[in-house]
Order: sequence, then structure tokens, then C-alpha cells
Amino acid sequence: MKNTLVKSIGGAALVLFLVGGTQMFGFGQDSDEHQRSIQGAWRTTVTIHNCQSGAPITTFPGLQTFNEGGTLAEIATGGPPSSRTPGHGVWKREHGSQNYSFVFMFDRFNPDGTYAGSQKVRGAVVLEASGDELTVVATTELFNPAGQLIATGCSTATATRIE
Repeated sequence: MKNTLVKSIGGAALVLFLVGGTQMFGFGQDSDEHQRSIQGAWRTTVTIHNCQSGAPITTFPGLQTFNEGGTLAEIATGGPPSSRTPGHGVWKREHGSQNYSFVFMFDRFNPDGTYAGSQKVRGAVVLEASGDELTVVATTELFNPAGQLIATGCSTATATRIE
């Protein structure tokens, strides 16, 4: 009788741990960890600026995904889809819990479909305290098909977490 009661209590405790333990230990997507990290998917608004004057040139939407492990993928609508590939790169946390950096690259194409070169974007990110918004200051390097630097640019962006 005593052994059966102990087994029943032990079994009930195990079920409670398995059901409730996922929240207690932060497993799953509802944990607060993603709120303290840029990890996740974001809807961006990118503004290209004149690097000397700071005057805005154009603004367009995009998407960025900061994957677990430090990789990222992005796409933006600054030109026709046939003019570029999606971007791929890496991100990391910098000093301070809300500071990050990233670099990504994509290939560019001329209107006739021939290869125009690549573009590299480096950004400094600040995650807002809410964890649902971020701001970016970035620089861009454009390379010709031979890999030679032919132009540079400046941009800023804001983003909202996709939930």
C-alpha cells in the first residue's frame, strides 16, 4: 500500500514537471529569451542616405531573419526582384545587452540579367527595451564582377519583430 502511494505521488509529480516544467525552464517560443535578442524575424523599413549630407534618398520595406547560431537572411524591395539575390550573412551580440552587429552580402544583376557584382552591408543594431523594435545604422560597399570596390553608401533602418 505504501509503495503504491509513493509510486502514484511520484508519477503525478513527473507529469506535473513534464507539463509545467517547459514554462518553468523557458523551453518553447514563448520564453522571454527572444525578447532580449534580435533572434527572430523582422519587418524592416530601410532609408538610403547621402553619406555627406545625411539627406534621405529613398525608403523601402524589407525582411530580415536573425537565426539561432548567428546567421541571417534578408530581402528588400529597393529594386526589382530580378536585380538581386536574397542576402545572407552573420550577426553577433556586441558590448551591452541591446547592441548587435551584422554583415550580409547579396549578388546584383543588370537589367539584361548579366552579373553586375555583389553588395556587402555592415550594420550596427540597437534593440529597444521592449524587445519588439530595433534601429540600424549601416554602410554599404558595391563590388563589380571582378570583386573590385566601385561605390559605397549609407543607410538607416527601423524594424518591428514579426510575431
